[in-house]
Amino acid sequence: MAAVFGVMPRTGAVAVPPRIHSDVLTTWNAVPTPGLLCDRIFNAASTEDERWWHNTLDGLASFLGALHRVPVDRIGPALPDRTAESAWIALDHEASTGIRQAREQLPSHLAPLMAEKIGHHPTPPETIAVVHGRFSTGICALTSPVAIFGWREAGTGDPLSDIAYLMGEILEAAALTGVVPKLLSPRIETFLMRYQEAAGRSLHAADLERLNVLTARRVFDHYAQATWAFGPDGTLREVLPKVEKQWLVLRKVTGS
Repeated sequence: MAAVFGVMPRTGAVAVPPRIHSDVLTTWNAVPTPGLLCDRIFNAASTEDERWWHNTLDGLASFLGALHRVPVDRIGPALPDRTAESAWIALDHEASTGIRQAREQLPSHLAPLMAEKIGHHPTPPETIAVVHGRFSTGICALTSPVAIFGWREAGTGDPLSDIAYLMGEILEAAALTGVVPKLLSPRIETFLMRYQEAAGRSLHAADLERLNVLTARRVFDHYAQATWAFGPDGTLREVLPKVEKQWLVLRKVTGS
């Protein structure tokens, strides 16, 4: 953890480290509810606050791009390898089996285009980077700038996995709050443009295709995780088709 925060970027957002008390005890800052990014984006009242959306996405993209630009060889040996799969759904974790089983039981036929896409094996990433590992709206506090928690899953892996994690939740929020494509498209464009500037590299066609696959997988994993934790949710029959429509906006923006 010390190695990670020794090279942490200080732009766009602020990374907040945990308090490591011992080998077995680590604590994180408490954030009052509603005080997280997920509280804001899943609230229909914030749907058309374009200035807030622009500033928030610009900041998060700047931070992620700078993080992914950190030379891996500076701290690589201190970090676990996340190239195969995210830490939260590791192969050896009991919850992972339940999540995978729940994913197989999701009504994926209601989102056939996403379901078909997650079966693809996209081109492997050309660049391995330092990744957050769980870049969720649930670990971002609504401070100014946004504070980012949850570094337990940090490691080295595909930088687009961080973007897909966040993008999946943005699409879900758009689906549940009724965001129309003319609002969602420029938000995605803003994020991807600023990210590429901060990362110092362009996302090519293969990258954008991989982002679509990873985002679709993130959506299904998210609902599978909720199903495993809380049981089947009948509303998914209404929600999944709506999320797929928003995912198609991402595909259109990325041209893939």
